Amino acid sequence: MKRALLVTLSAATVLSGLAAAAPVKLGILPVTVEPNAKLLTLTAEGIRKAFPSAAGRPDVVFVTEDRKVSVAFEWREGKLATNEVEKLVAQFPALIRAQVPNIKSLKANLLQQGGTSWAQFVFTTPGQGDELRRELLMTSLNGRLLVVTVAGNVKDYSRNEAVIKNLTSSVRLN
Repeated sequence: MKRALLVTLSAATVLSGLAAAAPVKLGILPVTVEPNAKLLTLTAEGIRKAFPSAAGRPDVVFVTEDRKVSVAFEWREGKLATNEVEKLVAQFPALIRAQVPNIKSLKANLLQQGGTSWAQFVFTTPGQGDELRRELLMTSLNGRLLVVTVAGNVKDYSRNEAVIKNLTSSVRLN
């Protein structure tokens, strides 16, 4: 998968300095997060290298210090009303299963975070040496779909879980 490219990218050319501990607005996105010093941010050049196709290219990408797990933010043009988020939990797993081969496990939940409803999908697929883990967090933001994708191997995610959860739980929609 494209996100696997993140682990092979040269840090000197694609990463900006350490993320600050204070709330940070994510570029043009009406989103604020509280990253910490254990996360790095891909530069615009790094995002282009990791996601060569403009279709589906995230707007902002954080990576863990070990460059093994990424957290990508993408504000899609597709429409999604606030009252449709709960429907995603029931409907989207079928789409994931149709588009992602060899899914080993798939969990779908509705989360409440910061006063916002999020559809959460966590799935694993076979990988070389370890299973690949993907987590999609989806919500409505100004009538459009905001997707936060956490990607890495199961073991790498487990090692970085506290840092990732702190970041994703700090997401606030402006």
